[in-house]
Amino acid sequence: TGVFTGEYAVNPINGEKIPIWVSDYVLMSYGTGVVMAVPAHDERDFEFAGKFDLPIRRVIKPEKNEDPDELVEAYTEEGYMLNSGKYDGMKSEKFKKKIVEVMEEEGFGNFATNYKLRDWLISRQRYWGAPIPIIYCDDCGEVPVPEEDLPVKLPMDVDFKPTGESPLKEHPDFKYTKCPKCGKDAVRECDTMDTFVDSSWYFLRYLNPQDDKKPFDKDLANRWLPVDKYVGGAEHAVMHLMYARFFTMALNDIGMIDFEEPFKSLRHQGIILGPDGKKMSKSKGNVINPDDYIDEYGADVLRVYLMFAYDYETGGAWDDDTLKATDRFLNRVWRLVTEEEWAKNIFEEDIQEYEITDKTEEWNDELERKLHKTIKDVTEDAEDFKFNTAISKIMELNNKIYKYIQRLPRKNHDKELLKTVIEKLIQLFAPFAPHMCEELWQRIGNEYSIFQSEWPEYEEDKLVAETVTIAAQINGKVRDEIEVPVDADEEKIKELALKSERVQKYTEGKDIVKTIVVPKRIINFVVK
Repeated sequence: TGVFTGEYAVNPINGEKIPIWVSDYVLMSYGTGVVMAVPAHDERDFEFAGKFDLPIRRVIKPEKNEDPDELVEAYTEEGYMLNSGKYDGMKSEKFKKKIVEVMEEEGFGNFATNYKLRDWLISRQRYWGAPIPIIYCDDCGEVPVPEEDLPVKLPMDVDFKPTGESPLKEHPDFKYTKCPKCGKDAVRECDTMDTFVDSSWYFLRYLNPQDDKKPFDKDLANRWLPVDKYVGGAEHAVMHLMYARFFTMALNDIGMIDFEEPFKSLRHQGIILGPDGKKMSKSKGNVINPDDYIDEYGADVLRVYLMFAYDYETGGAWDDDTLKATDRFLNRVWRLVTEEEWAKNIFEEDIQEYEITDKTEEWNDELERKLHKTIKDVTEDAEDFKFNTAISKIMELNNKIYKYIQRLPRKNHDKELLKTVIEKLIQLFAPFAPHMCEELWQRIGNEYSIFQSEWPEYEEDKLVAETVTIAAQINGKVRDEIEVPVDADEEKIKELALKSERVQKYTEGKDIVKTIVVPKRIINFVVK
C-alpha cells in the first residue's frame, strides 16, 4: 500500500524534486525509517513504482557499451552508470564511494556504518530461567534486589497451569514481597531471563564452581581461557556463539577478563540421518534408537561406528551394514590379545630369541614403519577432527599385524616388536573404544589406566621407506602383495613379483602375454 503525502524532497546532487510517499513496506526499525527508493534497482521499489505508476529511471546497466532494453524487473547487480550526468560509464561500485565523497565536500552527507543489531529482549514468561532481580514499589518505582539478597531463587511448589503467563505470577509467596528501600508492600518481577543469559558465560564458572563469593576467578580465567575448541551445530553460529561473544567482550570492557573472544576456534558437527537419507522424525518412522544398538553391540562399537562411518562435519545416513563391519573390526582387535595363541604367548611368556631371516628383517622394517606412520597420521587426524580417517589408519595397522603373523613362520616372529606394536595400537584406539581398550591394556600386564599412559610418539627417521608394498595381480585379481625398492624399474618389479610363490601358483604352465606396471601401486600379469 502507499499514499502520496503531497510533499517533495530535493535531491541535493541534481536539484530534482522527489515525491514523498508513505508505505507499509518501509520499516521504521531499518535505518532512520526513511528510505530513498530506487525502483529500477530494488525489487520492492520496482513493484511499488509499477503499482502506483511512478517513474522508473534506470541508472545502472550490465555492460559499459550496450544500449539496455526496457526493464521488466529490477536490475540488482553491479554494472556501469547511465542517466547520471558526468558519472555515466563509471563502475557502479566506484560511483557509490565517489558520490559520498562529493557529499562530504559539499557538506551535506558523509560515510556511515549501519548496524543490524538490535536490543536484546531477555525477559521470558516461563518458570525455567534466572529470575530478574527487580522489585516494583508504588512509591519507589523499580528497585533492584539488594546484593545481599541475591540470588533470587525459584520456588519449587509452582502450579504449571496453561494460562499463557508465567506460573510465578500465580505463586503469591514469590510474587508479593517488601520494598528493599521503604519496606512497604511491593511486587516482584515474575518474568525470568532468557537461558542464553546463563549459557553465554558458563565456561568462566567451570574454572572454580565452588567459589561462593564471585562468579569466576579473573586469574584463573586469564590463565585457562579462551576455550580452545567450540563444538556445536551450525545454528549456534548465530545464536549461542553471538551471545557468548557479547558477554565476553562486555566483561573485557569492564576489566573483569583480559581477552575479548571466548573461543579460539569453532567446529560444526554433521547430522546423522535416518536409513532413508532423511532427517530422523517419529512421523517418518526413521528414528534410530542408540540404546537398541548398545544393548546388542556395546557402547564402544556404536562410538567407533559414529566416528568411522561419517565425516565429522558432514554426517550422513545411518547404515546397519557399516555398523556390523565396525563390530567385526573391534572383535579382530580383541582377538589380538585374548584369543590368538601366538599373541597370548607374547604377553604371557618371556620374550625368547627368534631366528632372523632376510624375510624377517624385511617384515620387521615394514611393520615398524607402518607403526610410526600410523602414530603420526592418527595424532594429526584426531587433532583435526578427522576421526574417520584416523580409525581407518588403525584398521590398516591391525591388518599389517595379522599379515606379519600369517606371512612369517612363528619361529621367525620378533615378539618384542609385536608386543610393542600391539600395545601402541591399543593406546591409539583407546580414545575411540575406551572400554575395550582399558580392559586390553590391563590384560597385557599394564596398570590402570590406559588414559594415564603417555600418548605414543613417532620417530621421523622411521617414516622413510626404502621399499614400497605393491599389489601383484593375475588377470586383474590381487594374488599377493610384494615389497619392491622405491626406485625399482619395471624389469626389477617384474623379477621380484615372479619370485612370489603365490604369483607362481597362478602363472606356472601359462603364457604371460602382457605385463602392466603402475609404479608404487600394482603389477598385473595377463596370462593365458
